[in-house]
Amino acid sequence: MTNATKYFIWLTLALGYSTPKCKALLSIYPNIADFYNGGVSEWRLSGVLSPKDITALESTPLSKAYEVIARCNELGISILSPDDPNYPEKLKSIYDPPAVLYLKGHMPDFTRHLGIAVVGTRNATAYGKMTSHVLSGSLAKVGVVIISGGALGIDSISHNAALETGGVTVCVLGCGINFPYLMSNIMMRKAIAERGAVISEYPPDYPPGKFTFPERNRIISGLSDGVLVVEAGEKSGSLITARRALEQDRDVFAVMGNITSPYSQGTNALIKDGAVPVTDYTDIISYYPRFSLEGEPDNMVQEIPVHKTDIDLDDEVKKVYLAVTAEPVHIDTITESTGLPVRVVLQALTELELEGLIQADKGRMYRLI
Repeated sequence: MTNATKYFIWLTLALGYSTPKCKALLSIYPNIADFYNGGVSEWRLSGVLSPKDITALESTPLSKAYEVIARCNELGISILSPDDPNYPEKLKSIYDPPAVLYLKGHMPDFTRHLGIAVVGTRNATAYGKMTSHVLSGSLAKVGVVIISGGALGIDSISHNAALETGGVTVCVLGCGINFPYLMSNIMMRKAIAERGAVISEYPPDYPPGKFTFPERNRIISGLSDGVLVVEAGEKSGSLITARRALEQDRDVFAVMGNITSPYSQGTNALIKDGAVPVTDYTDIISYYPRFSLEGEPDNMVQEIPVHKTDIDLDDEVKKVYLAVTAEPVHIDTITESTGLPVRVVLQALTELELEGLIQADKGRMYRLI
């Protein structure tokens, strides 16, 4: 955090998020403090702000920014503004860079490390899960920073694959870092903060909304050198990220899928429109010879575990087994999806663990092995 951070926070509280006006103002004023101190007469002369904007700035006291800073200090959340040396240079180049980034963990140096965003549907097929795990894990293993949105499906698989291989990953949220969103992924986000960063442009307790996820997609693509779409339907939100990537002059990669699958219509359309088809992670890294990679490029990550079909289980135990996935699943989620009593679920999980079919992780999470 710098001395000017409070003014950037004040600006977002007044004007909102995902606005290009902050970047426009910084192109006029030497620093954001000069803009703040200029007052209404200066704001009118800027040519950037509408009368509604000026009214919002007038009615937003700087004390509101101090409240946000105090909340971040309480939660151990760092704050980056464009004048901070740790603010990613790549983001500054986009049309509407976030005026503030709230962060848990450590922002990777994207000038030294290749950053690839991996996105896709929440309702991934077995093929999509396997592909995102193999590609993300392999990329992370050679030093590529994996960027995604922390959602279920392709996002979570990509983050977890990077973590499993000892790599670095960045999760860009569509809500405040402290907001209780998708709590089944809380352990994953904690692990990400230890290996990379969980970031958001929204204050810590800001709730998700209709526009927050599309808005955050520009940050996912903006941080990256290229965006890989693994599996996406015809109207998938991942296609928004791909479109923003093209607007930001980033590369777009896509995995070709089954032509009869609705979850591959978006990716197949991207390839038809010029996206780079990917069948192997080297298809991506070969585009970026300027980056030095780590490890052996041919050391691929193994496929994710799948449910075994040649095992004899009672109906209730089998129901629980099928509710456990390669991604860690919380016991509450398993109980809810099976509709079984908690005691039955606990007994089944114990049996499955003893049989070597699942593994218990911290936080009452379970996953296939």
